[in-house]
Amino acid sequence: MATFEINGKEYELKLTYASVKRLNQIIEGGTYGIIGKAISGDLDAFPLFIHAALMHTKENFTVKTVEARIEELFDNGELTFEDVMKISDEVVTQSFFLKATVDKMLARNPEMKRAIEQLRG
Repeated sequence: MATFEINGKEYELKLTYASVKRLNQIIEGGTYGIIGKAISGDLDAFPLFIHAALMHTKENFTVKTVEARIEELFDNGELTFEDVMKISDEVVTQSFFLKATVDKMLARNPEMKRAIEQLRG
């Protein structure tokens, strides 16, 4: 399971009904937009994914706090694009709610499937 350290504590990242609903409200294209941004490693969507995946903690982190931590990790050379891709893949496209849809999309698009398989190693 993917984790994210913020405020000196490591948290499990996972999507819940409330977090997927929130992402649907803020990411253009709804569920398919969420999937597309996760597969592409969209840097604008990444903080939204992390924020949504932290909602289950009830810590009430703000998106701004999450973005500040991501910026800190980036600036310190601790967060790479590969990390963004892997976390987005694990948290979003492999979530129990979206996995079946993503698998169907990948079955229809061999190039996308190869790209995801390379990412997953």
